[in-house]
Amino acid sequence: MGISSYDKNGQTFYRVYVQERSSKDRSIRVQRSKAGIDSYAEARREEKKLTKRVFELVASIEAKGITWKELIHRWEMSAKNGLAGKEYPLHVVHDHVNTLYNHTLTWLDKRIKDLGRADGRYVINELTSNSYSTSRIKRIKGSISKVWTWGVEEGLITENLKSPVQGIVIKNEKSDYRPILTLDEVRKLLYEAEVRQHPWRHIWALAVLTGMRSGELYALTWEDVDFETNIIRISKSYSQRLKSIKSTKNSEWRNAHISEDLKEVLLKLRRLNPHSENVLPRVGGWKYGNGGKILRAFLVRIGIEKYVTLHTLRACFATHVLASGAEPTQVMKMGGWSDFKTFQIYVRMAGVDVKGVTDGFRVTPKLEQSNNLLKLIN
Repeated sequence: MGISSYDKNGQTFYRVYVQERSSKDRSIRVQRSKAGIDSYAEARREEKKLTKRVFELVASIEAKGITWKELIHRWEMSAKNGLAGKEYPLHVVHDHVNTLYNHTLTWLDKRIKDLGRADGRYVINELTSNSYSTSRIKRIKGSISKVWTWGVEEGLITENLKSPVQGIVIKNEKSDYRPILTLDEVRKLLYEAEVRQHPWRHIWALAVLTGMRSGELYALTWEDVDFETNIIRISKSYSQRLKSIKSTKNSEWRNAHISEDLKEVLLKLRRLNPHSENVLPRVGGWKYGNGGKILRAFLVRIGIEKYVTLHTLRACFATHVLASGAEPTQVMKMGGWSDFKTFQIYVRMAGVDVKGVTDGFRVTPKLEQSNNLLKLIN
């Protein structure tokens, strides 16, 4: 704050400058100035008026609180430094922040106090109208709730202010069923791909035989493969967003068993590229997420018309291995599923949960025909 003088056209004038920063939130600062004042006494009176006005504005902004954008930024800084209540891997922090910037764009410059249920409904309705899956919408809602709850805990949001998405019900999708390839279709896919020497044939084979995610397959190196113990160590994944290698989806390593079929494919790959560090070839389109389009195009060529993605081959692994009699917990461990509720979909698709249930339930009469007479067999 201060009063300064300056000359203009041979006459002395005074300029008043006043600023005040909030003691509660150092990011809140209000500045006001006025020039062209004829006398020092008048400048002093103007200074008092501006000072009063600046204090009123600071108090008004404090009452409304910080903006949603500022809250996201503060959570990001805290999460990166391990101060957000739990340890978050860096890529998880980036995912939450990018999600919020992309899907709550209309909130960014709004004060927290001004955000209400209507803002929450707008975001959810936009996601629904853009055909986002129920699970994706729930994850976005979860990111909003996570940052909002942190703001309450840190005293940045008063407890009486509820999250704009709190209480908004997201309807579950009518069915969890997702189309997959039958066992015969899987065999046909791998056979035709091998016969036609399709560039993706080995990627598809490893996806079906291991249940590995696309990014995990891309990051797989020969040092992860142990032929002596018949184990693949899965500890990293390629991120298309980060354009780099990161940890697996749940940030935990796991092992995958090398079956005879899988060993045959791996040895073939080793012979084809003996000096390559990567297990699988860097085929066109894989790095940029075009695997689904390429798979669907090939399936149509061989007479299989199903809307599937590269990730579907992971579902094929789970479903068909379960149907072969494997223990669900072992399949979960090998595929890296940490949530049984998600994995339950594959259990149902494989029919494991009802297999043999009615084998002992016999109620229809057993009849034997002799000399045109029916006889009941006990």
